[in-house]
Amino acid sequence: MPGIAGRDTRPLEGAEETELFRRAFPDDAEGMRLAVSGGEPADEGRLHRWEAVLELARRTLAVPRRRPEPFRSAGDVFERYRFLLSDSPVEVFVVVLLDVKHRTLREERVSAGILDGSLIHPREVFAAAVRERAAAVLLLHNHPSGDPAPSGQDREVTRRLRSAGGILGIPVVDHVILGDAAFFSFREEGDW
Repeated sequence: MPGIAGRDTRPLEGAEETELFRRAFPDDAEGMRLAVSGGEPADEGRLHRWEAVLELARRTLAVPRRRPEPFRSAGDVFERYRFLLSDSPVEVFVVVLLDVKHRTLREERVSAGILDGSLIHPREVFAAAVRERAAAVLLLHNHPSGDPAPSGQDREVTRRLRSAGGILGIPVVDHVILGDAAFFSFREEGDW
């Protein structure tokens, strides 16, 4: 799944300087580039436009990051993800990477399986968590049947992933199974 859009995404990160000036000043890109680099005397209009761009950048960078609210229960998870996975005709397994306050850093689709299962391996589940230095993970998947009751395989996978997370120092805070109008939380149901 894609990361959370907003300040953390940098669509022009790899762009060359000339491309950035072309985007910022479509009618006068080369003139502005030369003026601010000292290659050409700048007229007053160009200097005002350049100062305006710098002021916008300063203000944008000064705004504090808006962090998502942490998940407080499996019900929060259900409300957030139920419609994203409910139409899938196959099981989709997602790992949500969390910061130290259990706020979402990003989501990663680990597996899309078959009608009644998916292949889950700790390596794939924790790869992004290690790379992103997540403090914890939240696991979730859907049951296309609409019934969120866990299977024996769900219980075994949860046990293995919790064990792997313990070894890595990245705890699994819950594993939530999404059904059509209900959910199952391993943590809240005492299967933890």
